[in-house]
Amino acid sequence: MGELLERLTADTKDAMRAKDKLRLLVLRMLIAEIKNDRERSDGELSDEKEMQVLLRGVKTRRDAVQQARDVGRQDIVDNEEAEIAVIETYLPQQLSGDELVAKVSALAAEIGYASPKDTGKFMKAWMDKYRGQAEGRDVQKALQGLS
Repeated sequence: MGELLERLTADTKDAMRAKDKLRLLVLRMLIAEIKNDRERSDGELSDEKEMQVLLRGVKTRRDAVQQARDVGRQDIVDNEEAEIAVIETYLPQQLSGDELVAKVSALAAEIGYASPKDTGKFMKAWMDKYRGQAEGRDVQKALQGLS
């Protein structure tokens, strides 16, 4: 069992004891998704693959938030945002603002980013180095700001 899965399992027990229904629900969903991915891959998942499950969960919920906002369902927005907050406690610290721009700029210089046609090469390098530390669309906005 990966480190993240062990932590989620332990925190599930704590959530049960605390009767924290939202946290318990989210943790159980994450554990199930990790186990499903493990079964699909016929073995153990690396810590990076487990982290990808969490990132996918956040992305899915953010999409749901946007759809709920579009149709005026504040109750769904509130619920999804609460679930995102729970998941984000297990993710690495997110880069934002000046820190994100600085890292994007440094990596662009490092790989020789010259124009938007190099975006694919840049994003591959970004994911290898900073996966999970910023959303792709924020990274791309920062990258476009360099051009």
